[in-house]
Amino acid sequence: MKNIYNDTITAISSGNINQAISIIRISGPEAIEIIKKIYTGKIGQDKTITYGYIVDPKTKKIIDEVLVNFHIGNKNYTGEDTIEINAHGGIIVTNKILNLIIANGARIANRGEFSRRAFLNGKITLEKAEAINSLIHAKTNIQAEIAIKQFNNKDNEIIEKLEEQLLTIISIIEINIDYSDYNDIEQMDKNKLLKLISNLKNNIEIIIKKSENATDVYNGIKVAIVGQPNTGKSSLLNLLLEKEKAIVTDVAGTTRDVVEDDYELNGILFRIIDTAGIRKTKDLVESIGIERSIKAIEEAKIVVHLTSPLHTENEEDKLIKKLSKNKIYIPVINKSDLLEKKVSKDIVLTSAKNKYTW
Repeated sequence: MKNIYNDTITAISSGNINQAISIIRISGPEAIEIIKKIYTGKIGQDKTITYGYIVDPKTKKIIDEVLVNFHIGNKNYTGEDTIEINAHGGIIVTNKILNLIIANGARIANRGEFSRRAFLNGKITLEKAEAINSLIHAKTNIQAEIAIKQFNNKDNEIIEKLEEQLLTIISIIEINIDYSDYNDIEQMDKNKLLKLISNLKNNIEIIIKKSENATDVYNGIKVAIVGQPNTGKSSLLNLLLEKEKAIVTDVAGTTRDVVEDDYELNGILFRIIDTAGIRKTKDLVESIGIERSIKAIEEAKIVVHLTSPLHTENEEDKLIKKLSKNKIYIPVINKSDLLEKKVSKDIVLTSAKNKYTW
């Protein structure tokens, strides 16, 4: 594929922090000309490394002692001439080199632009670009493993098979419409056609389900902590996160909006959502918070329904159970140190204030 860019970009690939070694990347048609202006070492061939100094061409002052990697031609990541400068990793030195590159003809790269060029120049697929982005932003080991699997997955083959199935169905229908009077045309079998459509539908649903599951694991499985006001939802959130994320008081209705944060368990990321207590209220702000609580339940995969020992089921509890249908529903009695009688084994007992669960 022909290179479609006529400008040259640069960025600090290793991150703009103090570190032992920093990497500044240059990619584009002017990469070689730019490095010639600021580098005293040998201009290498493709896939070579040379040693030298970065020098300000105006002042002739040495900026840093570096190693420079040369990736010449289109057989590299971006599909265009690419230079990587390995410098000492101080923020000041690294940014001096970056600014020198910009002053001599490059522009700062947009977020993800190196990968974008790689994709548009036909060096990586869209799936590979998405996998790279997922790997960069992975927060847990499992997220990283999912991203790595995307590098060599068979999604393209699966989509191509679905496309073949769809084209087969379309061709059968079109032939029987356009050439219905021809004796040598196989007549459409309604049952056969319905079976083909059903198989296609099932295969699409399987892919969508797998994709949704992977998305949940990567973005964090949503867990909504719900219940009436003053049952200890915010205390439970703080206990799980081991920090004071939500304000806790004895006043019912303290939480007016959803409060959420990430929680990792055995490498799996959960998005814990503390919701406003669900009850009838005339307070406008609280009612908006309750609406958001209901939305949080609808979007969650897991619903933790918190009650207290003295609590009796009411209309709000019935609404929570109704909204939790087809979700993982976990009933929890908080303040269980006040419990005076045995409860079902299906109910989790906890005391968020005293920091224990059983």
